[in-house]
Amino acid sequence: MGLFDLFGKNKTLSYDEVRELILNKDIQRLKKISIQSFSTRHRSGDTPAYFAAEKGYKECLQIIAERAPETLRTQNRDGATPAFIAAEKGLRDFLEIIAEKAPDTLKTQTERGVIPGATPAFVAAEKGQKECLEFIFEKLPETLKTPDNDGKTPAFIAAEKGQRECLEFIFEKEPGTLKTPDNDGKTPAFVAAEKGQKECLEFIFKKVPDTLKTPDNDGKTPAFVAAEKGQRECLEFIFERAPETLKTPNNDGKTPAFIAAEKGQRECLEFIFERAPETLKTPNNDGKTPAYAAAEKGQKECLEFIFGKEPDTIRIQDSSGATPAFVAAEKGKKECLEFIIERAPDTLKIENKKGATPLSIATLENNKECIDIIERYIV
Repeated sequence: MGLFDLFGKNKTLSYDEVRELILNKDIQRLKKISIQSFSTRHRSGDTPAYFAAEKGYKECLQIIAERAPETLRTQNRDGATPAFIAAEKGLRDFLEIIAEKAPDTLKTQTERGVIPGATPAFVAAEKGQKECLEFIFEKLPETLKTPDNDGKTPAFIAAEKGQRECLEFIFEKEPGTLKTPDNDGKTPAFVAAEKGQKECLEFIFKKVPDTLKTPDNDGKTPAFVAAEKGQRECLEFIFERAPETLKTPNNDGKTPAFIAAEKGQRECLEFIFERAPETLKTPNNDGKTPAYAAAEKGQKECLEFIFGKEPDTIRIQDSSGATPAFVAAEKGKKECLEFIIERAPDTLKIENKKGATPLSIATLENNKECIDIIERYIV
């Protein structure tokens, strides 16, 4: 006995029962069940309309839209509507059905989830669904400028995800958004460099070249973040167009060379040295050099490279008097410590401003392996 046989036309079916009808594409029964059945929800907040859109069952969604159009406006627990999931899946014909009955949902923003505040236009740009993006723009052009809760626009997310076709479309319609920063001051050029999206970075440069120099709220430029994330191709591209940014420090005084050393991005560090060799010695606001940063974070390969080019930097003290050997001993970075001591054993005698040495700080921090290494050289 089927669901419709069990329950009369006026009986409200459960979400799971309606879901089964949709899965079976039982159009005839969907036309006959009570309208209230379409308002039922899964524990996630999904409605039958959302489920039909998510699964790509167009006829089922059409029936729901005709019989219970108000459910097209219902958001699940993340605030997503059927229009949102249709845009995400690239289902333009579904969006057309939804827009006819509930056009306002084309601008409804999510409330929670992975991207709070995202619109259907935002998620279409994120997923590279250009046809959906074009349709949404035709109906509600202002959503091409609508940011999510973090201030990220559709242009921003397209650049971040490497969706160049969508980025080009957005620029054609709303060129100003190619410069619009998010709440942290990051521009589409910044995030393209950060994520290694070179094609998008190239496109942005052609249209708004000055954004290659635009820093975020922390003073980081696209060159800085490319070095930080190890995006050498993007770093090379930026250098060719904005070479001065290879020397530009962030608000803490860290240069691209500094952050590359700190994060262990040796290929980027090598490239920076080739183009701006002096930055291998440039300290941050606390007097710490790239060699210090490498030692502190245990980035031995970067430390080796720096020593090979600027050997004196492993003796330079920061504003507190600490050397790379001191911080390596303090943080328990034994490989970096041993590397430094083998090449500059005299640094074991250098005291910071409080009179502490690498041995005393290693003892204080109970870094036994570092203590053993130091004592071997002292003896």
